[in-house]
Amino acid sequence: MRSRLLSAPTGALLSTLALAAAASGCAGAPPKMTFADAGLLPEGAAALIAVEPDGPAPMPPVPVPAPESIASELPEGPPIDTVLVRFATEARARRGRTTVGRSFPPDAVAAWKVLAYDLDHYLARALPQTPLLELVRARITVDAEWDYDLRRFGAPPADLRSLVESRSARLAVRISAVRALGLGLLARTPAPKLRWPVEQAGISSLFGMRTHPLDHVRRMHFGVDLASGTGRVVGAAAKGWVVRAGWMGGYGLVVEVRHDGDLTTRYGHLSALLCAPGDAVDAGQPLGLVGQTGRATGPHLHFEVWRGGTPSDPLAWLGLGPLPGAGN
Repeated sequence: MRSRLLSAPTGALLSTLALAAAASGCAGAPPKMTFADAGLLPEGAAALIAVEPDGPAPMPPVPVPAPESIASELPEGPPIDTVLVRFATEARARRGRTTVGRSFPPDAVAAWKVLAYDLDHYLARALPQTPLLELVRARITVDAEWDYDLRRFGAPPADLRSLVESRSARLAVRISAVRALGLGLLARTPAPKLRWPVEQAGISSLFGMRTHPLDHVRRMHFGVDLASGTGRVVGAAAKGWVVRAGWMGGYGLVVEVRHDGDLTTRYGHLSALLCAPGDAVDAGQPLGLVGQTGRATGPHLHFEVWRGGTPSDPLAWLGLGPLPGAGN
């Protein structure tokens, strides 16, 4: 879809973007980035992971304030997360079955070339379709998997090294441009209204602190448990993209769906999956079947709602309470 400019002359906009890209890339390949470096750690996360001390805040690479808004477009495809999750899973399996050597195996070379192709298509999207948090996740994943492969397989072919490192650098330039122009520039879609993922289900456990029924330890329960019979269909709470579908520890078989408004819903303890990462789903479309996989005392659906990396009470999003924050 062609961009629809909302303010600022075309020449001024192009000059602003050119200055942002030039200022970001003039120092050569940028250093690797963490979520802490990008200022994207959710509140309270610093106590859970080790982070380096913050340095001085960088000056924006544009000398004048950017226009108030630049474009509004519908997304052209799913989040890049779906591609990266699949790539990282396959890369871990590949390293596990390959002996330590001094050269990259052909299947690893081929996988990196496919990923570079996918990243090129992602970076060809308009700026509003590459949100900052998604860009940071992409660059962290690329850098981490590349480091793991280097330690496992040794020196890569020169053309492959250039291919991968140039994509990491392009992600860094896009991150710097988005940060310089300001998140207020980018088109933001409101969070959708959610529907019940299972019909005629009872609520067996609420969101909040509780004593866990298996280990009897008091801890936070990040969702609600919806009691229902094994095999009942679990539907998507709203339109979105599947970003995870598979086994995840105590959740058992789990599906995660990304929605507009930086909203993610999670469906746990499923007995079967009816979708795959990358699938586009409508509200109510089947994702899986109710089950008891993972750490569960009986068949039920564990349903979570996350927005911007923070969990919130699903009942509020289902219309049974006030939504967190103002203006949601």
